[in-house]
Amino acid sequence: MSLKAKDVYRVETGLNLGEDALSSLITLYLPIIGKDAVLLYLLLHSEGRLQRTQESHSRLCDLLGMRVEEIEAARIHLEEYLLLRCYEQEGETRNSYIYHLNAPLPSESFLSSREFYAMYVHAAGAKQAEASAAKFFSGAIPTGGFRDITSAVRRLPSERDVEAAVSFQKVSPKYAFSRDDIDINFDYEKFFATTTDVVFPNILRTRSNLEEIGRLATLYGLSADRMRILVGHCVTLNPVSLDLERLRHAASSAVPDVTTAKDPYALPPGSFLMAKQNGALVSQADKKILDRLSSEMHFSNEVINIMIEYILKISDNRLNSRFVDMVAGEWARDGVKTREDALAETQKKKISGRKKQDVLPSYYNADPGRTSDARPASAEEVEAARRILKQSGKGNEHG
Repeated sequence: MSLKAKDVYRVETGLNLGEDALSSLITLYLPIIGKDAVLLYLLLHSEGRLQRTQESHSRLCDLLGMRVEEIEAARIHLEEYLLLRCYEQEGETRNSYIYHLNAPLPSESFLSSREFYAMYVHAAGAKQAEASAAKFFSGAIPTGGFRDITSAVRRLPSERDVEAAVSFQKVSPKYAFSRDDIDINFDYEKFFATTTDVVFPNILRTRSNLEEIGRLATLYGLSADRMRILVGHCVTLNPVSLDLERLRHAASSAVPDVTTAKDPYALPPGSFLMAKQNGALVSQADKKILDRLSSEMHFSNEVINIMIEYILKISDNRLNSRFVDMVAGEWARDGVKTREDALAETQKKKISGRKKQDVLPSYYNADPGRTSDARPASAEEVEAARRILKQSGKGNEHG
């Protein structure tokens, strides 16, 4: 029996969709079930959280801007992929429906399933399926009086589709790194799209290599195109390897691509220091200092830039390696992590510097008359002092 706008529905759901569930629904399910089904699922989820009484399907039509026939087709897509179960109760003038929502498969489970991944490749294409995989690779309801009319899956992937699907284990590794690492601002999407397997073989695209590529690009302000060239120069094919030391030297020697920003502290440290030098290229010695603050001390770009600005201000525009290490160690012990922490640290140093200047011994006072017990010397005291000085002079002559 076809759905009618006057038919009523209520939603049963105890779901609290997290970030992974939403990402799975939007990125993975969308190409398979279509945008109408995704919008209907999200609206039903919202209705289920707020609904107090039954509603007519005309409400869904008005909110989604869809005809009731389109609502029914979208609902069937959700049923086919196990995102919704539908229960119907026939009435004299209108039918009643219960929509029970199921959570989307976690992204890892979806991509690990041969069936779902094959359907995803078929719907989105192998290239987009690989790109999506790289991004992720990482109660009972009352049914009395109702009968289950959930539609069965109409199309299962053929064996040919399954065989044509790219194995999940073979796709490029993910590039979401530990929160303890420095912030990486690098266009991995463009880097992967423009870097062929010949230039940078997949076997070399490990988590550590990708992290170092992103860190160097972020530190020295290098674009994805520049890093593709530098990486290509540092890859050998027999045996297959990536010379990271050579890459670090090449990145530190390159002229920054990013040289301006609305927020100067958001600049790559190499570009920030170059701006402090009125556009003059940064020396290799200074670049080594920046690299050490990033790779060994794990300071963010903003903290490095604020630290460099502070050190230049208090040391006559000089970057002495030992002095930088001393300041960096102190900031690390003080737990400096954010821009706010770093700015507060610079202010703390200014305040402590003023306090040291305020403490002077009393004998530094050039005017003895300011002391509370000062009085003129008597004539006898003056004469006694002259005799002592005269005797002292004679003794020196005999010596």
